[in-house]
Amino acid sequence: AMVKSQDKRLSEMGVKFLFAGTEKDDPTQLHAIMMFPSMEVLQAFGADEELTEIRRQGGAVIETGVMTPISEDYFTNYPDAFIKH
Repeated sequence: AMVKSQDKRLSEMGVKFLFAGTEKDDPTQLHAIMMFPSMEVLQAFGADEELTEIRRQGGAVIETGVMTPISEDYFTNYPDAFIKH
């Protein structure tokens, strides 16, 4: 819900969600793979107090979140796209 409510804002920032979903046995554990156009946008996202509060209201526990930067050498949708709604 947070993502959809902030769709325009995230789009303007160039933020894309490649994957977001909760664990099968623990729906409180969200895993998201996000793409940012630059490190500056990532930092702006993290420092945005309004977005942080919206995430918190949506149930995110900001203090325990883990971010793992991935290199620019990656691929997606191999061998083909899988989208389930």
